[in-house]
Amino acid sequence: MRLLIVDDEPLILQGLIKVIRKVAPGGTEIREALNALEGLEVMKNYMPDITITDVNMPEKNGFEMIEEAREQELCSRFIILTGYDEFEYVRTALRVGVIDYILKPIDQEEIAILLERINKELPPASDTDYTRHASRILAYMQVHFRKDLSLDHISQIMNLHPNYISSLFKKETGQTFVNYLNGIRIDEAKKLLVSERDLSVSSIGEMVGYDNKHYFAKVFKRYTGTTPGEYRKSASGEADC
Repeated sequence: MRLLIVDDEPLILQGLIKVIRKVAPGGTEIREALNALEGLEVMKNYMPDITITDVNMPEKNGFEMIEEAREQELCSRFIILTGYDEFEYVRTALRVGVIDYILKPIDQEEIAILLERINKELPPASDTDYTRHASRILAYMQVHFRKDLSLDHISQIMNLHPNYISSLFKKETGQTFVNYLNGIRIDEAKKLLVSERDLSVSSIGEMVGYDNKHYFAKVFKRYTGTTPGEYRKSASGEADC
């Protein structure tokens, strides 16, 4: 389980981490943030299963952070942590859809039971991670396939190890990273060869990410069984019919 703790008071934050690390289910990974803005930034890469957050923080309060995180689909489970036992806080917490509302200082047994319940409700961690990471990577490739993409480049963008990404591709697509990328590029090239007849084959190759026209032709033939020029002629003949 991936857990994020957000509190603007460093000493309290470290105390929370110590307590929660002690009582959290085995395998729980904990990250921290000192305010709502930092919390949102951490969420973008970490994508926590659950966020425990203070309410009263500068610039953005806990409720505002929750609403923004939900809008951006960064996290869907939240526990409000505050020193205020007031109905208005409870009502606001319920409105933004938090899981629970806990008063400081936290009760170890209470938070242990709550985290264990949440952990049991989560899908297996490996499946959750693979699905989330695969969705982000595949979406990125669909937009940026024209760039000089590589496993190292993707690993830096996604903050994931290249070996993990390679394994992920085999599991989610049945293909290697290179084969999947070539598939996207060749599919786009086929469309352009038909729709952009004024453009040369080498220009289309460059548009889909291949700077070398000979390499483009080689990859194209490997995936389609024909050269780009032959594919264009064949498609033109079909269109005339």
